[in-house]
Amino acid sequence: MRKLFSLWMAITLLSLPLARAGDTGDLAIIVNKSSPLDNVTSAELLKIFRAEKRKGSDGVKYVIVMRDASPERTLILAKLYEMGEEDYAKYFLQATFVGMVQSAPRELTSVAAMRQYVAGTPGAIGYVWAGDLDDSVKALKIDGKAPGEPDYKLKAK
Repeated sequence: MRKLFSLWMAITLLSLPLARAGDTGDLAIIVNKSSPLDNVTSAELLKIFRAEKRKGSDGVKYVIVMRDASPERTLILAKLYEMGEEDYAKYFLQATFVGMVQSAPRELTSVAAMRQYVAGTPGAIGYVWAGDLDDSVKALKIDGKAPGEPDYKLKAK
C-alpha cells in the first residue's frame, strides 16, 4: 500500500506545473518589437489604454489588446484603469457612442494569443505576466521601472 501511495505522490508531484524563472507576479505591458516605446509614465500608459492617446511618436495607431476574464485582466482594470468590469464596459460603450473609438479593445483568450497578436501587429499593446514574457515582444518600463523591480506599478500583490 505504501508503494502505491508513494507512486501516486510521485506522479502527482511530477504533474504539477513548475514555477517559471522570472515569474515575479508582475504584469508586464508588452508591445510589438518595432515600437519606439521603451519607457512610459503611468499617466501616458493610462491614456493609451483608455484610447485617449491614439498614435505613437512613429505615427502608428495603437491597438489595445485585453485578455478576456482572467486574473491579468482583473489586475490591469484595478491598477491601471482603476475601475471594475462594469465601469470599463460603460467607459468603452460611451467612448464608442461619442466617436472617440471605433470599438472596445480586442479581447483574446490566452497568453499565447496575446503574445502572438502583439508580436504580429505594429502598434499593438497588451499585457502578460512577467514570467510569460518571451523574445517575440518587448516589455515596457513604467515610470522607469521594469517588471520585477521594487515599486513597479503593476504588481499582483
